[in-house]
Amino acid sequence: MNAPLILVADDNSEDLSLLTSAMETAGYDVLQAHDGDEAERLALERQPDLTILDLRMPLKDGFEVAVALREADLPFISLSSYGEEEMVERATNAGSLAYLVKPLEADQLVPAVQAALRCADDKRHMKASIEQMDKALSQSREISMVVGILMERCDFTAIQAFDALRDEARSQRRKIADVAREYFNAAEALHSMTHSIAGRAREKVQRSHTKRPPKRGPARIIT
Repeated sequence: MNAPLILVADDNSEDLSLLTSAMETAGYDVLQAHDGDEAERLALERQPDLTILDLRMPLKDGFEVAVALREADLPFISLSSYGEEEMVERATNAGSLAYLVKPLEADQLVPAVQAALRCADDKRHMKASIEQMDKALSQSREISMVVGILMERCDFTAIQAFDALRDEARSQRRKIADVAREYFNAAEALHSMTHSIAGRAREKVQRSHTKRPPKRGPARIIT
């Protein structure tokens, strides 16, 4: 399995060298960018697993690069010598997965990168699941109905219900549409049987009320 590719973008050559060394020591493949233009170009061309993006760079600052990364759905963390609340908020709003303040030590940087990679991977899986779910729901009435049933009965979100249905299909080595159809038919049969049993029970109660003799008052003695 290939090591994750990390793009390190910083105009300070000393910081860039330190960041690169820390990432390579941690086992990552590394690309270097010395300014904002180079960072954006390399990110769009090479599609790194994560970009460590200095927010203060010449030609194009980190916030401008962040816009391009977000539009391309490329994850990044922000790096700056400033820890002002406004900068943190701007970076977060731009889509940054973390905000790190220089100078940094490897024992600070590596855990942040590991956490950001996990978060980015979770987001990719979630996006793929949502796209797959939307496609399946648009193509199959049974899948849509079963997802709704599972949401109601199991208190699932739509994506949780779809994932559960997909996992069940995989465990049986069957198509999700076939499993959904089987589940839906079983649910329909159960609903029909329940309706029939309840109907007969109500009819029985109604008949018992109909056959009950009318109440009579005390007997009258006529003299």
